[in-house]
Amino acid sequence: MAFKFKLQSLLKHRTLLENQARQTLAEAMAAESAMEQVIKNHQQACRELEQEFEQKKIKGMVLQELLIYERSLKRQAAKLKELRAEAATLHTRTEQQRMHLTEASKDKTLMEKLKTKREDEYRQDMLRQEMNDLDEIALLLGKQNL
Repeated sequence: MAFKFKLQSLLKHRTLLENQARQTLAEAMAAESAMEQVIKNHQQACRELEQEFEQKKIKGMVLQELLIYERSLKRQAAKLKELRAEAATLHTRTEQQRMHLTEASKDKTLMEKLKTKREDEYRQDMLRQEMNDLDEIALLLGKQNL
């Protein structure tokens, strides 16, 4: 008779939950990484705009052009602030998903340890039963030889 773990379906479910948590964490990390790249690109664009503005100021520009650059720089700064806030939100989400994965892994590991323990107990019981059967056979054979 083979070992049958009565909670195998629960172990399978917890394994599935852990895999889903791992996938969700990977997606969250990818979104966070993509946002970091967007921020870097936006910062680079801001620096380039500032350099262009400084060069035009040195050469001289009309008041309207000056106002256009200032408004554009303010919009870029506001957009950068929004992107950083979104990045912070994504980072928080990533950390939550990481904690969720940790919990799912703990739950699965606990079930695996329980399965291993029950399997060991089953093997010990089978060995004990086999030893008892062998002892009984030996006693019967010993009585027949008398």
